[in-house]
Amino acid sequence: MSGREFQVNLQQYPKSWKLSADGTAFIKQDVMLMPVHSAFGPAMLKQAMQDKSLSTSSSLLHWYGGAGSAKILKKRKNAQLLEWIDGPALSDKIGLADQTGNHQNTQAIDALGDVIKKLHAPKPTALKTRLSPLSSMMRPLLEQKFSNDPLMRHGARLIRHLLTSMETQTPLHGDLQFNKVLHHSKRGWLTISPKGLLGDRHYELACALCSPEKLSDMRRVRLNICERAGRFADKLSLNKDRLLTFAFCHACLQTILAERQDENAQHWRDMSIMLLDCLGE
Repeated sequence: MSGREFQVNLQQYPKSWKLSADGTAFIKQDVMLMPVHSAFGPAMLKQAMQDKSLSTSSSLLHWYGGAGSAKILKKRKNAQLLEWIDGPALSDKIGLADQTGNHQNTQAIDALGDVIKKLHAPKPTALKTRLSPLSSMMRPLLEQKFSNDPLMRHGARLIRHLLTSMETQTPLHGDLQFNKVLHHSKRGWLTISPKGLLGDRHYELACALCSPEKLSDMRRVRLNICERAGRFADKLSLNKDRLLTFAFCHACLQTILAERQDENAQHWRDMSIMLLDCLGE
């Protein structure tokens, strides 16, 4: 796992955690991560940087109770002590550049589907944390209804329809990508780092359907995305077109955000066009 190395003082954490370093601390995406020994066994210490809070993520992990997710051993507002997961990420098992029907591809899709089933299964208690609604996150796309860009204008129309046609709203991980599902040698595939949203179950697959980092072979990637959506739909009793429509709207949103942050938005625009093409099949 890559990231900028960072010096951390373990004395700032509660003495009852009994932390000692088991590796080098590093920063990745405004989060400090450090392998440690603790009073609860080997663990990963996670600390939010720049005054950000991990409270929503911690509450969701506690609510999941380790079913499909990493167990949270201890928490503070901006810090988590997580169980150590000793295996690879699910992203290492899948490649959209592979041919449709690739065995590892299918296994990875099924593994992620099993994780989602566990996350969305009924829980014995209600989630006490208030989650941000999906509609709030999608506001930048909703604002494109009069855009001069026909692709974004179409995305605004579709996301409005999706949001107004939700039958139920479910607590969502909100950022469930293949690289956020890791393999535990004893407990199987487990997700980490929930973002936390309240919305349609179909949106939970949006990130996974938009996961390829490169779009060098557009035809093959499009075929794999369509196959992936169909398999997710069958496994989770979801609607394939609704899955793809949410993925299209997610890609449109990422296009807008990338343009506003002066980042490379072309990848997300190409992904939006490809997903729209999938919807036409």
